[in-house]
Amino acid sequence: MSTRVTLLLVAAGSFSIGMALDHFLFSSPETTARDAATEVPTLTHKSNPDRTRSGESTLENPGKNAEEQDNPEDEHLASQTLRNLIETLDQGRPADFAAAARTILAMPPGPRRREALHRLASHWGRSDPRAALRWTEELTGRDRFATMENVLREWSESDPASAVDYVAQLPGSEHTLHLLRDLSHRWAENDRSAALEWSMALNDPALRMRALQGVASSWAQHDPAEAAAFTTNSLESPDERHRVLEAVARRWAERDLQEALQWARDLEPGDQQRATRAVLRTVAEHNPSEAATLYHEIANGLPATGSINREYRHMAQEVASVWSSSSPVEAAQWALTLPERGSIRRGAVGDVTEQWMRIDSMSAGEWVRSLPPGNTRDEASERVVHMTVHSDPGAAFAWAESVSENDRRFGLMHHTLTQWSEVDRPAAQQALSTADIPPEVRHRFGEELGLAPAPTPDPSPPPGGQPDGKSGEN
Repeated sequence: MSTRVTLLLVAAGSFSIGMALDHFLFSSPETTARDAATEVPTLTHKSNPDRTRSGESTLENPGKNAEEQDNPEDEHLASQTLRNLIETLDQGRPADFAAAARTILAMPPGPRRREALHRLASHWGRSDPRAALRWTEELTGRDRFATMENVLREWSESDPASAVDYVAQLPGSEHTLHLLRDLSHRWAENDRSAALEWSMALNDPALRMRALQGVASSWAQHDPAEAAAFTTNSLESPDERHRVLEAVARRWAERDLQEALQWARDLEPGDQQRATRAVLRTVAEHNPSEAATLYHEIANGLPATGSINREYRHMAQEVASVWSSSSPVEAAQWALTLPERGSIRRGAVGDVTEQWMRIDSMSAGEWVRSLPPGNTRDEASERVVHMTVHSDPGAAFAWAESVSENDRRFGLMHHTLTQWSEVDRPAAQQALSTADIPPEVRHRFGEELGLAPAPTPDPSPPPGGQPDGKSGEN
Protein backbone atom coordinates (compact mmCIF):
# COMPACT_ATOMS: atom_id res chain seq x y z
CA MET A 1 0.00 0.00 0.00
CA SER A 2 1.41 3.42 -0.94
CA THR A 3 2.23 6.10 1.58
CA ARG A 4 -0.40 8.36 0.07
CA VAL A 5 -3.13 5.76 0.43
CA THR A 6 -2.08 5.09 4.02
CA LEU A 7 -2.28 8.80 4.88
CA LEU A 8 -5.68 9.03 3.27
CA LEU A 9 -6.96 6.11 5.33
CA VAL A 10 -5.57 7.62 8.55
CA ALA A 11 -7.18 10.95 7.74
CA ALA A 12 -10.51 9.29 6.99
CA GLY A 13 -10.37 7.36 10.25
CA SER A 14 -9.53 10.47 12.22
CA PHE A 15 -12.34 12.40 10.54
CA SER A 16 -14.82 9.63 11.35
CA ILE A 17 -13.82 9.57 15.00
CA GLY A 18 -14.02 13.35 15.17
CA MET A 19 -17.49 13.32 13.64
CA ALA A 20 -18.60 10.71 16.18
CA LEU A 21 -17.32 12.85 19.03
CA ASP A 22 -19.01 15.92 17.61
CA HIS A 23 -22.22 13.95 17.31
CA PHE A 24 -21.91 12.92 20.94
CA LEU A 25 -20.97 16.31 22.36
CA PHE A 26 -23.60 18.25 20.40
CA SER A 27 -26.46 15.77 20.45
CA SER A 28 -29.32 16.13 22.94
CA PRO A 29 -28.94 14.62 26.42
CA GLU A 30 -31.72 12.15 25.61
CA THR A 31 -29.95 10.93 22.47
CA THR A 32 -26.64 10.80 24.32
CA ALA A 33 -28.11 8.62 27.06
CA ARG A 34 -29.79 6.28 24.59
CA ASP A 35 -26.68 5.83 22.47
CA ALA A 36 -24.42 5.31 25.48
CA ALA A 37 -26.76 2.75 26.96
CA THR A 38 -26.84 0.64 23.79
CA GLU A 39 -23.24 0.91 22.64
CA VAL A 40 -21.10 0.57 25.73
CA PRO A 41 -20.34 -2.67 27.66
CA THR A 42 -19.92 -2.92 31.41
CA LEU A 43 -16.69 -3.52 33.25
CA THR A 44 -17.49 -7.09 34.22
CA HIS A 45 -17.56 -8.40 30.65
CA LYS A 46 -14.73 -8.55 28.18
CA SER A 47 -15.15 -5.89 25.53
CA ASN A 48 -13.44 -4.97 22.28
CA PRO A 49 -10.29 -2.82 22.16
CA ASP A 50 -12.25 0.28 21.12
CA ARG A 51 -14.80 0.08 23.94
CA THR A 52 -15.90 3.25 25.70
CA ARG A 53 -17.15 4.16 29.14
CA SER A 54 -20.31 2.53 30.47
CA GLY A 55 -23.51 4.45 29.85
CA GLU A 56 -23.95 4.79 33.60
CA SER A 57 -22.53 8.29 33.61
CA THR A 58 -24.96 9.60 30.99
CA LEU A 59 -28.15 7.94 32.16
CA GLU A 60 -29.21 10.88 34.24
CA ASN A 61 -32.09 13.27 34.69
CA PRO A 62 -31.93 15.58 31.67
CA GLY A 63 -32.84 18.52 33.86
CA LYS A 64 -29.84 20.71 34.67
CA ASN A 65 -29.16 23.38 37.23
CA ALA A 66 -27.63 26.72 36.37
CA GLU A 67 -24.10 25.34 36.60
CA GLU A 68 -24.84 22.50 34.16
CA GLN A 69 -26.29 24.52 31.27
CA ASP A 70 -24.73 23.68 27.92
CA ASN A 71 -22.13 26.12 26.66
CA PRO A 72 -21.69 25.62 22.88
CA GLU A 73 -18.31 27.35 22.85
CA ASP A 74 -16.93 25.12 25.61
CA GLU A 75 -18.35 22.01 23.97
CA HIS A 76 -16.91 22.91 20.60
CA LEU A 77 -13.51 23.55 22.18
CA ALA A 78 -13.62 20.19 24.01
CA SER A 79 -14.71 18.43 20.83
CA GLN A 80 -11.89 19.99 18.84
CA THR A 81 -9.39 19.15 21.59
CA LEU A 82 -10.40 15.50 21.59
CA ARG A 83 -10.33 15.37 17.81
CA ASN A 84 -6.83 16.80 17.71
CA LEU A 85 -5.73 14.40 20.43
CA ILE A 86 -6.98 11.37 18.51
CA GLU A 87 -5.40 12.58 15.28
CA THR A 88 -2.11 13.03 17.09
CA LEU A 89 -2.30 9.49 18.49
CA ASP A 90 -3.25 8.04 15.09
CA GLN A 91 -0.20 9.66 13.57
CA GLY A 92 2.09 8.28 16.26
CA ARG A 93 3.09 11.68 17.64
CA PRO A 94 3.37 12.55 21.36
CA ALA A 95 0.04 13.75 22.76
CA ASP A 96 -0.53 16.35 25.47
CA PHE A 97 -3.17 14.57 27.54
CA ALA A 98 -2.78 16.97 30.46
CA ALA A 99 -3.66 19.95 28.27
CA ALA A 100 -6.69 18.12 26.91
CA ALA A 101 -7.76 17.34 30.47
CA ARG A 102 -7.55 21.00 31.46
CA THR A 103 -9.71 21.99 28.51
CA ILE A 104 -12.37 19.40 29.31
CA LEU A 105 -12.39 20.23 33.02
CA ALA A 106 -13.12 23.85 32.10
CA MET A 107 -16.51 22.75 30.73
CA PRO A 108 -19.56 23.25 33.01
CA PRO A 109 -20.35 20.23 35.19
CA GLY A 110 -22.75 17.80 33.58
CA PRO A 111 -23.06 14.53 31.67
CA ARG A 112 -21.26 15.76 28.55
CA ARG A 113 -18.19 16.85 30.46
CA ARG A 114 -18.17 13.52 32.29
CA GLU A 115 -18.39 11.61 29.03
CA ALA A 116 -15.55 13.66 27.55
CA LEU A 117 -13.46 12.87 30.65
CA HIS A 118 -14.21 9.17 30.28
CA ARG A 119 -13.17 9.16 26.64
CA LEU A 120 -10.00 11.02 27.47
CA ALA A 121 -9.25 8.53 30.26
CA SER A 122 -9.69 5.59 27.89
CA HIS A 123 -7.23 6.99 25.33
CA TRP A 124 -4.78 8.07 28.03
CA GLY A 125 -5.04 4.64 29.66
CA ARG A 126 -3.98 2.96 26.44
CA SER A 127 -1.06 5.32 25.94
CA ASP A 128 0.32 5.89 29.47
CA PRO A 129 -1.81 4.30 32.21
CA ARG A 130 0.42 5.29 35.12
CA ALA A 131 0.36 8.96 34.16
CA ALA A 132 -3.38 8.74 33.57
CA LEU A 133 -3.92 7.25 37.02
CA ARG A 134 -1.89 10.04 38.63
CA TRP A 135 -4.23 12.45 36.88
CA THR A 136 -7.36 10.65 38.15
CA GLU A 137 -6.07 11.02 41.72
CA GLU A 138 -6.47 14.79 41.34
CA LEU A 139 -10.17 14.46 40.50
CA THR A 140 -12.98 14.16 43.01
CA GLY A 141 -16.23 12.25 43.47
CA ARG A 142 -17.73 10.31 40.61
CA ASP A 143 -15.27 11.73 38.09
CA ARG A 144 -12.36 10.19 39.99
CA PHE A 145 -13.85 6.71 40.31
CA ALA A 146 -15.24 6.56 36.79
CA THR A 147 -12.07 7.76 35.04
CA MET A 148 -9.97 5.42 37.18
CA GLU A 149 -12.10 2.49 35.98
CA ASN A 150 -11.62 3.61 32.37
CA VAL A 151 -7.86 3.76 32.72
CA LEU A 152 -7.64 0.43 34.54
CA ARG A 153 -9.87 -1.23 31.98
CA GLU A 154 -7.52 -0.18 29.20
CA TRP A 155 -4.41 -1.10 31.18
CA SER A 156 -5.78 -4.56 31.96
CA GLU A 157 -5.96 -5.29 28.23
CA SER A 158 -2.23 -4.82 27.73
CA ASP A 159 -0.80 -5.56 31.19
CA PRO A 160 -3.37 -7.17 33.52
CA ALA A 161 -0.81 -8.08 36.19
CA SER A 162 0.27 -4.45 36.61
CA ALA A 163 -3.33 -3.27 36.64
CA VAL A 164 -4.39 -5.61 39.45
CA ASP A 165 -1.17 -4.91 41.37
CA TYR A 166 -2.04 -1.22 41.28
CA VAL A 167 -5.56 -1.87 42.59
CA ALA A 168 -4.27 -4.15 45.35
CA GLN A 169 -2.20 -1.24 46.68
CA LEU A 170 -5.14 1.17 46.90
CA PRO A 171 -6.66 2.00 50.29
CA GLY A 172 -9.17 -0.62 51.32
CA SER A 173 -12.74 0.20 50.32
CA GLU A 174 -15.72 -1.44 48.68
CA HIS A 175 -14.81 0.34 45.45
CA THR A 176 -11.31 -1.15 45.56
CA LEU A 177 -12.69 -4.65 46.13
CA HIS A 178 -15.17 -4.19 43.30
CA LEU A 179 -12.39 -3.13 40.93
CA LEU A 180 -10.21 -6.05 41.94
CA ARG A 181 -12.92 -8.61 41.33
CA ASP A 182 -13.75 -7.20 37.91
CA LEU A 183 -10.16 -6.89 36.75
CA SER A 184 -9.40 -10.43 37.95
CA HIS A 185 -12.40 -11.63 35.97
CA ARG A 186 -11.12 -9.90 32.83
CA TRP A 187 -7.61 -11.26 33.33
CA ALA A 188 -8.93 -14.81 33.75
CA GLU A 189 -10.74 -14.54 30.43
CA ASN A 190 -7.35 -14.27 28.69
CA ASP A 191 -5.01 -16.12 31.05
CA ARG A 192 -6.78 -18.03 33.79
CA SER A 193 -3.67 -19.74 35.15
CA ALA A 194 -1.81 -16.46 35.66
CA ALA A 195 -4.84 -14.76 37.22
CA LEU A 196 -5.44 -17.70 39.54
CA GLU A 197 -1.81 -17.92 40.62
CA TRP A 198 -1.73 -14.18 41.38
CA SER A 199 -5.00 -14.33 43.34
CA MET A 200 -3.94 -17.34 45.43
CA ALA A 201 -0.70 -15.55 46.41
CA LEU A 202 -2.49 -12.57 47.98
CA ASN A 203 -2.08 -12.31 51.76
CA ASP A 204 -4.92 -9.93 52.52
CA PRO A 205 -8.06 -12.12 53.05
CA ALA A 206 -10.48 -9.55 51.65
CA LEU A 207 -8.43 -8.92 48.51
CA ARG A 208 -7.78 -12.61 47.97
CA MET A 209 -11.48 -13.45 48.29
CA ARG A 210 -12.59 -10.84 45.76
CA ALA A 211 -9.87 -11.74 43.31
CA LEU A 212 -10.76 -15.42 43.52
CA GLN A 213 -14.42 -14.58 43.03
CA GLY A 214 -13.52 -12.80 39.80
CA VAL A 215 -11.42 -15.69 38.52
CA ALA A 216 -14.00 -18.31 39.51
CA SER A 217 -16.82 -16.32 37.92
CA SER A 218 -14.95 -16.23 34.61
CA TRP A 219 -14.00 -19.90 34.93
CA ALA A 220 -17.59 -20.96 35.62
CA GLN A 221 -18.78 -19.28 32.44
CA HIS A 222 -16.82 -21.88 30.47
CA ASP A 223 -16.56 -24.89 32.80
CA PRO A 224 -18.62 -24.53 36.00
CA ALA A 225 -17.98 -28.09 37.17
CA GLU A 226 -14.21 -27.61 36.99
CA ALA A 227 -14.44 -24.21 38.74
CA ALA A 228 -16.59 -25.76 41.45
CA ALA A 229 -14.19 -28.65 41.98
CA PHE A 230 -11.29 -26.23 42.38
CA THR A 231 -13.24 -24.21 44.94
CA THR A 232 -14.25 -27.14 47.13
CA ASN A 233 -10.87 -28.91 46.91
CA SER A 234 -8.42 -26.02 47.12
CA LEU A 235 -9.94 -23.37 49.39
CA GLU A 236 -9.67 -24.30 53.06
CA SER A 237 -11.16 -21.20 54.70
CA PRO A 238 -14.92 -21.79 55.03
CA ASP A 239 -15.79 -18.12 54.53
CA GLU A 240 -13.59 -17.82 51.46
CA ARG A 241 -14.85 -21.11 50.03
CA HIS A 242 -18.49 -20.11 50.56
CA ARG A 243 -18.10 -16.73 48.89
CA VAL A 244 -16.30 -18.19 45.88
CA LEU A 245 -18.85 -21.01 45.67
CA GLU A 246 -21.55 -18.35 45.45
CA ALA A 247 -19.84 -16.82 42.42
CA VAL A 248 -19.62 -20.24 40.75
CA ALA A 249 -23.23 -21.11 41.62
CA ARG A 250 -24.59 -17.92 40.11
CA ARG A 251 -22.77 -18.48 36.82
CA TRP A 252 -23.78 -22.14 36.72
CA ALA A 253 -27.43 -21.29 37.37
CA GLU A 254 -27.37 -18.91 34.42
CA ARG A 255 -26.06 -21.72 32.18
CA ASP A 256 -28.14 -24.66 33.44
CA LEU A 257 -30.41 -24.29 36.47
CA GLN A 258 -31.12 -27.97 37.03
CA GLU A 259 -27.44 -28.91 36.81
CA ALA A 260 -26.57 -26.16 39.27
CA LEU A 261 -29.23 -27.30 41.75
CA GLN A 262 -28.11 -30.93 41.52
CA TRP A 263 -24.48 -29.92 42.06
CA ALA A 264 -25.45 -27.84 45.09
CA ARG A 265 -27.45 -30.72 46.60
CA ASP A 266 -24.43 -33.03 46.40
CA LEU A 267 -22.11 -30.67 48.33
CA GLU A 268 -21.17 -31.10 51.95
CA PRO A 269 -23.42 -29.40 54.56
CA GLY A 270 -22.58 -25.72 54.78
CA ASP A 271 -21.25 -25.58 51.23
CA GLN A 272 -24.57 -27.02 50.05
CA GLN A 273 -26.68 -24.31 51.65
CA ARG A 274 -24.49 -21.42 50.52
CA ALA A 275 -24.42 -22.64 46.92
CA THR A 276 -28.18 -23.26 46.89
CA ARG A 277 -28.76 -19.80 48.30
CA ALA A 278 -26.76 -18.24 45.46
CA VAL A 279 -28.70 -20.26 42.88
CA LEU A 280 -32.01 -19.13 44.36
CA ARG A 281 -30.97 -15.50 44.28
CA THR A 282 -30.00 -15.80 40.61
CA VAL A 283 -33.38 -17.34 39.77
CA ALA A 284 -35.22 -14.72 41.86
CA GLU A 285 -33.60 -11.89 39.90
CA HIS A 286 -35.23 -13.22 36.72
CA ASN A 287 -38.33 -15.04 37.99
CA PRO A 288 -39.07 -14.61 41.73
CA SER A 289 -42.16 -16.84 41.69
CA GLU A 290 -40.05 -19.70 40.28
CA ALA A 291 -37.48 -19.13 43.03
CA ALA A 292 -40.29 -19.22 45.60
CA THR A 293 -41.50 -22.55 44.23
CA LEU A 294 -37.97 -23.96 44.36
CA TYR A 295 -37.60 -22.83 47.95
CA HIS A 296 -40.85 -24.53 48.99
CA GLU A 297 -39.54 -27.77 47.47
CA ILE A 298 -36.37 -27.39 49.53
CA ALA A 299 -38.30 -26.52 52.71
CA ASN A 300 -40.58 -29.55 52.27
CA GLY A 301 -37.51 -31.77 52.38
CA LEU A 302 -36.34 -30.48 55.76
CA PRO A 303 -36.51 -32.91 58.69
CA ALA A 304 -39.68 -32.66 60.77
CA THR A 305 -37.78 -32.31 64.04
CA GLY A 306 -34.43 -30.98 65.20
CA SER A 307 -32.59 -27.76 64.53
CA ILE A 308 -32.42 -26.19 61.09
CA ASN A 309 -29.31 -24.63 59.57
CA ARG A 310 -29.69 -20.86 59.54
CA GLU A 311 -28.80 -20.87 55.85
CA TYR A 312 -32.34 -22.06 55.10
CA ARG A 313 -33.59 -18.84 56.66
CA HIS A 314 -31.10 -16.88 54.60
CA MET A 315 -32.32 -18.62 51.42
CA ALA A 316 -35.87 -17.48 52.10
CA GLN A 317 -34.64 -13.98 52.85
CA GLU A 318 -32.76 -13.83 49.54
CA VAL A 319 -35.94 -14.64 47.61
CA ALA A 320 -38.07 -12.30 49.73
CA SER A 321 -35.65 -9.40 49.39
CA VAL A 322 -35.32 -9.67 45.62
CA TRP A 323 -39.04 -10.26 45.04
CA SER A 324 -40.19 -7.43 47.29
CA SER A 325 -38.01 -4.92 45.46
CA SER A 326 -40.29 -5.34 42.43
CA SER A 327 -43.57 -6.68 43.88
CA PRO A 328 -43.78 -6.26 47.67
CA VAL A 329 -47.43 -7.35 47.91
CA GLU A 330 -46.75 -10.70 46.23
CA ALA A 331 -43.57 -11.19 48.23
CA ALA A 332 -45.43 -10.44 51.46
CA GLN A 333 -48.13 -12.97 50.66
CA TRP A 334 -45.50 -15.60 49.95
CA ALA A 335 -43.45 -14.83 53.07
CA LEU A 336 -46.48 -15.50 55.29
CA THR A 337 -46.76 -19.05 53.86
CA LEU A 338 -43.26 -20.00 54.98
CA PRO A 339 -42.63 -22.33 57.94
CA GLU A 340 -42.13 -20.73 61.35
CA ARG A 341 -39.33 -23.12 62.31
CA GLY A 342 -35.84 -21.71 62.42
CA SER A 343 -37.23 -18.15 62.19
CA ILE A 344 -37.70 -18.72 58.44
CA ARG A 345 -40.99 -16.83 58.22
CA ARG A 346 -39.78 -14.12 60.59
CA GLY A 347 -36.68 -13.39 58.57
CA ALA A 348 -38.50 -13.28 55.22
CA VAL A 349 -41.24 -11.01 56.57
CA GLY A 350 -38.57 -8.71 57.98
CA ASP A 351 -36.80 -8.42 54.64
CA VAL A 352 -40.07 -7.79 52.80
CA THR A 353 -40.92 -5.05 55.29
CA GLU A 354 -37.56 -3.36 54.82
CA GLN A 355 -37.77 -3.35 51.03
CA TRP A 356 -41.43 -2.30 51.06
CA MET A 357 -40.66 0.61 53.39
CA ARG A 358 -38.23 1.95 50.79
CA ILE A 359 -40.91 1.80 48.09
CA ASP A 360 -44.09 2.82 49.95
CA SER A 361 -43.75 3.29 53.70
CA MET A 362 -47.46 3.94 54.28
CA SER A 363 -48.59 0.72 52.58
CA ALA A 364 -45.84 -1.22 54.33
CA GLY A 365 -46.93 0.16 57.71
CA GLU A 366 -50.55 -0.77 57.08
CA TRP A 367 -49.52 -4.31 56.20
CA VAL A 368 -47.41 -4.70 59.34
CA ARG A 369 -50.33 -3.45 61.49
CA SER A 370 -52.56 -6.10 59.91
CA LEU A 371 -50.30 -8.93 61.08
CA PRO A 372 -51.38 -10.86 64.16
CA PRO A 373 -49.38 -10.20 67.35
CA GLY A 374 -46.36 -12.42 67.77
CA ASN A 375 -42.75 -12.91 66.74
CA THR A 376 -43.39 -12.35 63.03
CA ARG A 377 -45.06 -8.98 63.58
CA ASP A 378 -42.38 -8.04 66.13
CA GLU A 379 -39.68 -8.69 63.53
CA ALA A 380 -41.50 -6.50 60.99
CA SER A 381 -42.05 -3.75 63.57
CA GLU A 382 -38.36 -3.79 64.48
CA ARG A 383 -37.43 -3.24 60.83
CA VAL A 384 -39.84 -0.28 60.71
CA VAL A 385 -38.20 1.19 63.82
CA HIS A 386 -34.74 1.03 62.28
CA MET A 387 -36.01 2.45 58.98
CA THR A 388 -37.74 5.47 60.60
CA VAL A 389 -35.75 6.30 63.74
CA HIS A 390 -33.67 9.00 62.04
CA SER A 391 -36.41 10.56 59.90
CA ASP A 392 -39.33 10.33 62.37
CA PRO A 393 -38.24 9.26 65.88
CA GLY A 394 -41.72 9.85 67.28
CA ALA A 395 -43.23 7.32 64.86
CA ALA A 396 -40.32 4.93 65.50
CA PHE A 397 -40.97 5.13 69.25
CA ALA A 398 -44.65 4.27 68.72
CA TRP A 399 -43.62 1.25 66.64
CA ALA A 400 -41.16 0.20 69.34
CA GLU A 401 -43.93 0.39 71.94
CA SER A 402 -46.08 -1.94 69.80
CA VAL A 403 -43.64 -4.84 70.07
CA SER A 404 -45.11 -7.61 72.22
CA GLU A 405 -41.98 -9.24 73.64
CA ASN A 406 -40.79 -7.23 76.66
CA ASP A 407 -37.00 -7.38 76.31
CA ARG A 408 -37.20 -6.65 72.61
CA ARG A 409 -39.64 -3.77 73.19
CA PHE A 410 -37.50 -2.18 75.88
CA GLY A 411 -34.36 -2.51 73.75
CA LEU A 412 -36.01 -0.80 70.77
CA MET A 413 -37.43 1.96 72.95
CA HIS A 414 -34.01 2.59 74.49
CA HIS A 415 -32.42 2.71 71.02
CA THR A 416 -35.05 5.15 69.73
CA LEU A 417 -34.82 7.42 72.76
CA THR A 418 -31.04 7.52 72.36
CA GLN A 419 -31.34 8.77 68.78
CA TRP A 420 -34.28 11.06 69.55
CA SER A 421 -32.61 12.80 72.50
CA GLU A 422 -29.77 13.92 70.21
CA VAL A 423 -32.13 15.97 68.03
CA ASP A 424 -35.05 16.83 70.35
CA ARG A 425 -34.37 16.12 74.02
CA PRO A 426 -37.61 17.64 75.38
CA ALA A 427 -39.74 15.50 73.02
CA ALA A 428 -37.80 12.36 73.96
CA GLN A 429 -38.17 13.21 77.65
CA GLN A 430 -41.91 13.70 77.23
CA ALA A 431 -42.26 10.38 75.38
CA LEU A 432 -40.40 8.55 78.15
CA SER A 433 -42.55 10.13 80.87
CA THR A 434 -45.78 8.89 79.25
CA ALA A 435 -44.57 5.51 77.93
CA ASP A 436 -46.41 2.41 79.14
CA ILE A 437 -43.46 0.76 80.88
CA PRO A 438 -42.73 -0.28 84.46
CA PRO A 439 -41.51 2.54 86.73
CA GLU A 440 -38.15 0.90 87.29
CA VAL A 441 -37.52 0.72 83.51
CA ARG A 442 -38.54 4.37 83.12
CA HIS A 443 -36.16 5.37 85.90
CA ARG A 444 -33.30 3.36 84.44
CA PHE A 445 -33.80 4.85 80.95
CA GLY A 446 -33.96 8.35 82.43
CA GLU A 447 -30.72 7.87 84.30
CA GLU A 448 -28.86 6.21 81.43
CA LEU A 449 -29.97 8.68 78.77
CA GLY A 450 -30.05 11.86 80.85
CA LEU A 451 -33.81 12.13 80.41
CA ALA A 452 -34.81 11.93 84.07
CA PRO A 453 -37.20 14.78 85.01
CA ALA A 454 -35.78 17.59 87.12
CA PRO A 455 -36.44 17.12 90.87
CA THR A 456 -39.65 18.80 92.08
CA PRO A 457 -39.07 21.50 94.74
CA ASP A 458 -40.37 20.57 98.20
CA PRO A 459 -43.34 22.91 98.88
CA SER A 460 -43.31 22.41 102.68
CA PRO A 461 -41.63 25.16 104.80
CA PRO A 462 -38.51 24.34 106.72
CA PRO A 463 -39.06 23.36 110.37
CA GLY A 464 -39.84 26.32 112.64
CA GLY A 465 -40.00 28.95 109.90
CA GLN A 466 -41.70 30.38 106.80
CA PRO A 467 -41.24 29.12 103.24
CA ASP A 468 -38.67 31.84 102.66
CA GLY A 469 -36.60 30.57 105.57
CA LYS A 470 -37.48 33.39 107.99
CA SER A 471 -38.34 32.54 111.59
CA GLY A 472 -41.63 34.42 111.70
CA GLU A 473 -40.61 36.57 114.72
CA ASN A 474 -41.00 40.32 114.63
